[in-house]
Amino acid sequence: MKINMEQFRSAFFTEATEHLANMESGLLQLEHAPDDLDLLNSIFRGAHTIKGAAGTFGFPDVAHFTHDLENVLDQMREGSVQPNADLIEVLLRNVDTLGTLLECAKTGDAPPDCVSRVQQQLKGLLTLKPDDVPVKANISSAAGRSVRSYRVRFVPDRELFLQGSEPLLLLRELADLGEITETQVNTSALPPLAEMNPEICYLSWTLLLHTNVSQREIQDVFGFVSDTSLVEIVHVSQEISATVDDLDHKTTMSIANESDIATSTASIVATSGVDARLVVDEAERRNESERRVSSRRVNDRSVEQETVRVDCHRLDNLINVIGELVISGAMVEMEFAEWQKQSGHESQSLAHLSKTVRDLQELSLSLRMVPIAVTFQKMTRIVHDLARQLGKQIHFETEGEETELDKTVVDQIGDPLMHMVRNAADHGIETPDERIAAGKPAEGQITLRAFHQGGNIYIELKDDGRGLDRQVIRSKAIERQLIREEDNLSNQEIDNLIFVPGFSTAKQITDVSGRGVGMDVVRRNVEALQGSVSIQSEMGRGSTVTIRLPLTLAIMDGLSIGLSDDVYILPLLSVVESFRPEPQEIKRVATKGEVVVVRGEIVPLLRVYRLLNVAARVTEPSEGIVVIVENQGKKCALLVDELLGQSQVVIKNLETNFHKVAGIAGATILGDGRVAMILDIFGLMRLASNSYVDGSRPVEEKPTPTLKLTGASA
Repeated sequence: MKINMEQFRSAFFTEATEHLANMESGLLQLEHAPDDLDLLNSIFRGAHTIKGAAGTFGFPDVAHFTHDLENVLDQMREGSVQPNADLIEVLLRNVDTLGTLLECAKTGDAPPDCVSRVQQQLKGLLTLKPDDVPVKANISSAAGRSVRSYRVRFVPDRELFLQGSEPLLLLRELADLGEITETQVNTSALPPLAEMNPEICYLSWTLLLHTNVSQREIQDVFGFVSDTSLVEIVHVSQEISATVDDLDHKTTMSIANESDIATSTASIVATSGVDARLVVDEAERRNESERRVSSRRVNDRSVEQETVRVDCHRLDNLINVIGELVISGAMVEMEFAEWQKQSGHESQSLAHLSKTVRDLQELSLSLRMVPIAVTFQKMTRIVHDLARQLGKQIHFETEGEETELDKTVVDQIGDPLMHMVRNAADHGIETPDERIAAGKPAEGQITLRAFHQGGNIYIELKDDGRGLDRQVIRSKAIERQLIREEDNLSNQEIDNLIFVPGFSTAKQITDVSGRGVGMDVVRRNVEALQGSVSIQSEMGRGSTVTIRLPLTLAIMDGLSIGLSDDVYILPLLSVVESFRPEPQEIKRVATKGEVVVVRGEIVPLLRVYRLLNVAARVTEPSEGIVVIVENQGKKCALLVDELLGQSQVVIKNLETNFHKVAGIAGATILGDGRVAMILDIFGLMRLASNSYVDGSRPVEEKPTPTLKLTGASA
């Protein structure tokens, strides 16, 4: 049987990317907590795992580069190299370069020339010369550290070769950790030669490893071995060299029970004249520390959850099929309802089936829900780099990293968040001198948080910087002829001008900003996700940008409305209220066209049938229904014939088989098989603004192309 290594390599690249992300996050935390040994060990384990797996799968460039990085991290753990801002910065660049090497290994491209330069830069910051770096295998050079002996037994799964592993590589990894003696190979499981299968692993081995590393690091060597393999690591002896360097090297002890270490050590030391109490205290401290670590590992294992990696396309196909099942179920319910009216029979099984289908739909959607932590983590690195580049002091905090939303939304929200964060760091936070002069602390604060509310997810980015200068924004907008001098804009309307494409208040173009590309990207991408974005700001106090998003793009809560014989869907998250207006509440304003007065507030009135160029039974607002909707802090009133009810709808993308239609966000299939268009609130507002020449008369010469789809097959 031929082994398909591609699937294993694919898993390696996926897991290596996760390790890189964790290493980057750990380094950013280490900058503020340089004494956190657990954090440093976590970073080291990530590098060690990548190195071992890269060697296993035949990526020597990755393995050699990670080995150098691992050496530096190990010196940091030993205390010979102290973490500082410069070293952390170099290590972050090394993580970036390692990511590039992994991408080259994935695509088969040659490694970039910058790799050797990055390695040399790293070695230049070390307190020791590269040739002086202690080698773990040379255990005699580890003065001041205890050398322990471990009995390591490995009985591999018989399909070890099929998993892409090789026992010889494991032996080499162990040899790098110390000195191997008393190696025993078990050949009892070997069958007769004629019955041997070259794809099956029959051998197992036991060895004695003398090393000064922890038992956890030995376990890491077997990190990529399957759970069905047997790995036993037993501590069998301890040589006290940390406290007593002048003991006779022949004086050793072999103890079956580690709890007897303190007593045995005391009796030995009491004979070469060393204070036994110091040795006993040291041994007891180590034992207590290891017990706590062991207990923590047991607790960690108790809460671990098994996961299965599934191809995204398969998951999307599953959700699409379940969506079709929901639509088919709605059709069956409608047909049964008609039959029920005639027969008077009821069906409990149909009600149970409907509930099961709904549960299945919710379960399938939850499979695509992922935490936003990874996206937030990337923003931490962006702020770190910008602060150094701009010469600013910025403290960045994240909240709600565990908040979950649709993977599609997570993948697409990264770009808007990046622009928001860059904008806050560059335009929002002042330089230390400016902040001190304004009576603020030198260090600025940026907080990024996510939370659920009302069936939606909210992402807020808040800074305590200079805030928006509305006078500058207004002047720039007049200069660019976006508004007129006599226009009376509210603070919210002035703030929203920063979302106009190409708009920028920067005095000069830099590598960070100045070209007017940023917040317009935020708005465009958020609207593509059926969400909205708004901003609140106070001069001299800071700004808060809020993004509101649906939890998933697969289904949505919608309000069904009727126009003539057609049904349209309004996103429920945009609906504020609905009512039938009185004739005196309908006005015409020269600059805004038709408006409706809602409790003293003037709201533009949009005739949906006119914007979409479709038929309608109601043309007089006082005889129809007005639905107030909101987008980006702006309200408008939509005139419709009737309200048909609220329901969850499965969203279908029109652009896959049709093309983008202004004012239409997508489509869905109703229970009776008809196709209903999902309206895009922002698109309707834009259509309305483009439909008036002088604000009072609609342009009829260029109507919106008629879009009419009927039947589920459409």
